[in-house]
Amino acid sequence: MAGPKAKFKITGVEEYLAQLKKVGADIDKAVAEAVHESAKPIEEDIRVWAEKHKRTGAVLEGVDLSRSQADGDLIYVTVGIDGDKTPTSWHAAFVEYGTPRMAADPGIQTAFKVNKAKVKRIQREVLKKGGIPVD
Repeated sequence: MAGPKAKFKITGVEEYLAQLKKVGADIDKAVAEAVHESAKPIEEDIRVWAEKHKRTGAVLEGVDLSRSQADGDLIYVTVGIDGDKTPTSWHAAFVEYGTPRMAADPGIQTAFKVNKAKVKRIQREVLKKGGIPVD
């Protein structure tokens, strides 16, 4: 005896693929640009947070936004504090999470949270500008 079955039909996929082919845009290039551009507000907020806690300048120097990178179908950037760029920026973790004697000031986490809508908006704008149908 076979279990319950569900049947449904998805429409519009063929039309969407036709739009993509018609556009002829380099999708990977447009996505890489959209991902990089949309990470800039996060980087800027982290930079402002690091400036606020500037003592030696190491954390501020460690603020970094990488170039877009690809791993198969995944296109991404890294944004935050780069310990390889500035090895002494590791103490940013104490500011972010606090210590027994110092309250936490989560600037990195906050930068990601408050910029979610802006990131999505920028990605849509950049993709549209690149000719990618997003609607």
